[in-house]
Amino acid sequence: MILTAKEGDFMIRGIDNYLTAYQFAEYPQKRTVNEEPTEKPAVQDKIEFSADSLAQSAALRSFRGKYPALSISVGSEMNYSKDRKTGTVAVNEHFLNKAMNDPEAAKTMSDLIYGIDKAEKTVAAYYNSLGGVTERTSHWYIDENGNCYNFSYTRRDDKLNKKLREEAAKDTQERIERSIEKSRDAEEVRLEEAAEDEEAVEDEEAAESDEGIESEFVGKSMGINVAKLARMLAAAKTRSQVQAVMDMIQSDLRECDAGKEQGLDVDEASVQAAESLLEEAKSRMSSAEDREPTPQEEMMSALASLM
Repeated sequence: MILTAKEGDFMIRGIDNYLTAYQFAEYPQKRTVNEEPTEKPAVQDKIEFSADSLAQSAALRSFRGKYPALSISVGSEMNYSKDRKTGTVAVNEHFLNKAMNDPEAAKTMSDLIYGIDKAEKTVAAYYNSLGGVTERTSHWYIDENGNCYNFSYTRRDDKLNKKLREEAAKDTQERIERSIEKSRDAEEVRLEEAAEDEEAVEDEEAAESDEGIESEFVGKSMGINVAKLARMLAAAKTRSQVQAVMDMIQSDLRECDAGKEQGLDVDEASVQAAESLLEEAKSRMSSAEDREPTPQEEMMSALASLM
């Protein structure tokens, strides 16, 4: 995450998933220990803090009270461990001292802390809207010059999209199997009809032979390989690939219409299956990706056309 603080404005320039983590703790320096007995024996030790240390603690308490979601402390460097803590802010001691005595540095620090708090809330809302976040860490460091750095790590388990992809793959496979089954049934019907036509021709030839009449009959039939087209449509990932399959289906349908006009035996079952597949391809156009197919996608489409 990149932050900018200038003239009281704090901008979030981007949200990314990085590796993360930093934890700081403030430890006031122990100056002197009075080991001499005092007038009150109940007090054995007395720890005295320097004026600077007490002023630093007061300054940090002020920020903590204003931004309770942040954990603000004194630190000297960025820590890159993943501890699943968010909103920890380490302020370099030299810059903190400067901010306590320099109004301009104080304003810079105030703007940075305000921006960090806003950024943490924005990022939290963003990942909450996505869902599936299993681990997140976010830590901040303000160095001696007032520069702000962030180190964060987020891990998501996108179970919903994974489930949708599995269901889509299953649905596609079922559609292919249904199309293949329809094509197989149509082929069986076509073969039965062809066998019946052949028997009828033989009977007719036998009758004409008995009557001394010479004649010649050539029986032709045609149909559409719907199973292959269904496999190609299932392999199509881009609009151009879907459009190519649609063009092939429409071409086959035109050929069947031309065959009917020429008196050829056209497999009506395969024509109906192809028309249904064409409607399915049209509905796929809206969801297909508008881009060039990858080499792997082109290979899968080619394999589908050869099966």
